[in-house]
Amino acid sequence: MRRTAWLALAWALAIPAGASPVLLKNYGQELIDEAVASHPDLLVAMMHVTPPGEKDNIIIASNIGRFGKKADEDDMRVVDTGRSNLEVAAGGTRFEVELVLQDARGRSIGAMGLVFPYQEGVVDRKALEARAIAIRDHMRRHIAGAGDLVQPYPREASSTTRNHARKLIEQALGAHPALLVLEYVAAPAGGAEGTIVASSAGRVGAPAGEREGSVLRTGKPALAEAAALEGTEVVLALEDARGARFGALRAVFAREPGRTAAEAQREAEEIRNAWQKAGVSRESLGALDP
Repeated sequence: MRRTAWLALAWALAIPAGASPVLLKNYGQELIDEAVASHPDLLVAMMHVTPPGEKDNIIIASNIGRFGKKADEDDMRVVDTGRSNLEVAAGGTRFEVELVLQDARGRSIGAMGLVFPYQEGVVDRKALEARAIAIRDHMRRHIAGAGDLVQPYPREASSTTRNHARKLIEQALGAHPALLVLEYVAAPAGGAEGTIVASSAGRVGAPAGEREGSVLRTGKPALAEAAALEGTEVVLALEDARGARFGALRAVFAREPGRTAAEAQREAEEIRNAWQKAGVSRESLGALDP
């Protein structure tokens, strides 16, 4: 199915009637699906976000539907105050945790509701709250901003999302706490600007930006301010074992007091050099790696 037709179908299926439209397979839904898959006892998981250009905070992702439903008073209290809602529900069989949803910078961008099985005297409420916070904190490392959450995932329907580059990106996130975004951009044949093949921020399938295109063409590193993330952006060329340039790495690091742009570039080079030392290539990074 062509991308335009896929998008039209996704918008047409958005529910409930009369609510703000929501893509049923947006990036937020991908993060929710991953959380549910990683935590089999997680009964409910949903995101409440105000999409760019909209006035209402709505459910944009969920494992139980209700897409487009407006946030109620309890939801907005979490968003407005930053304080979590904790509640025993369903006759004492469920424990609900609703907490602030954050981006990679730790900024509030909405609310996330998580529901676990519960039994009084058997299950520790504090432990369940801690689990909810851990799920949220893992998720925030993969959110550059609220706008990305409502974008289709992948951006191009034919793109592969489970490749070896994604695995390497996850490893880099774990090893570099200041890393806000890491993306691998493949250089295509024919002089085009390139395509994002793997990303920590959900932009798989999106076309490369101007800086990435310049690095792909010239091999020269690019350094810039990432204003939206209050960080430093570094783009570096990737070469295979033969020295042939086949792609680029885009890294955004948190801008902290005393941390210079040169230090951000050195850290990006550390990641890039580790990839190249391991002998990466266009083929290896694009290979399926569930």
